[in-house]
Amino acid sequence: MAKLTEAPKKKPTKEATVSVLRAPWLLGFRYLGERLEKYLPYFADIRPNLQRAALKISFQSYVSMMVLLSGVSFVAAFGATVAVAVALGTPILLTLLFALGASTLCGILVFGVLYGIPGFMATSRRKRMDLELPYVTSHMSILAAAGMPPARMFKFLEDSRTTPQVASEANEVVRDVEILGNDVITALEAERERSPSKVFAEVLEGLVATIRSGGNMKGYLLDATRAMMDLRRVAAKQLIESLATFADVYVTLLVVFPLLIIVMFSVMAMIGGGLGGFSVITMMTLVTYGIIPILAAVVVVMLDGMLVQD
Repeated sequence: MAKLTEAPKKKPTKEATVSVLRAPWLLGFRYLGERLEKYLPYFADIRPNLQRAALKISFQSYVSMMVLLSGVSFVAAFGATVAVAVALGTPILLTLLFALGASTLCGILVFGVLYGIPGFMATSRRKRMDLELPYVTSHMSILAAAGMPPARMFKFLEDSRTTPQVASEANEVVRDVEILGNDVITALEAERERSPSKVFAEVLEGLVATIRSGGNMKGYLLDATRAMMDLRRVAAKQLIESLATFADVYVTLLVVFPLLIIVMFSVMAMIGGGLGGFSVITMMTLVTYGIIPILAAVVVVMLDGMLVQD
């Protein structure tokens, strides 16, 4: 009787290894996916943010990646801290306590950052989409005036390079209609649920109502365009007022405050003395190379949060 030979096992190719390294959620799902399944309800608020952020990662895979990377950062920080402390000759007990605290902080920080990334990306997409909407609805009203059906409208929007965020949403609608076989109303309702922009969701809701009732699509889109243009004017006015207030904050933090501190330290240096055991020169160095750059970074982050780049 002939012996059955076992088929040789395939070794993982380089492409497979690279794909796992570039997509750590695959590794997290492979080792932690089933184990974390009962804990997924505690992270339920991440699921809608993943859809609104257009992250093509499943909910379970993303949670698995969060836990995996947090654990890896904990272990790496613990090992690095112990190695540095041993090299410096720190006592073992103090080394272990400090390493445990530093690694726990590092793990929590990584977990918090990964937890907040979908929400941050969804907010960023919402802001950019709200900027594009007046031009999109204006374009759609022109297409509706030409008698184009809704499915064909979104096909045109899908190829738009001037409105990339809405184009990605239109791509989802076209996919639902052409690939998944849904009717245009079902596709628009699904897109309304996963859209990060409430304004765009309202436009889609009105568009669905207009299609169902057989109303004037051109008139509805023109009214929506006028309403959004009015909202843009109000938002621009509010932004100007906010920037005026921000300019006062900037002058106070980065012009007046450093001058007052430097003058105060100069007077203290003339009369002699220090502050909290530190010399005046040390305090001036700390303000110049520490506090002022930190305040400048805070101002830049605040300004970046106020403005939306096109």
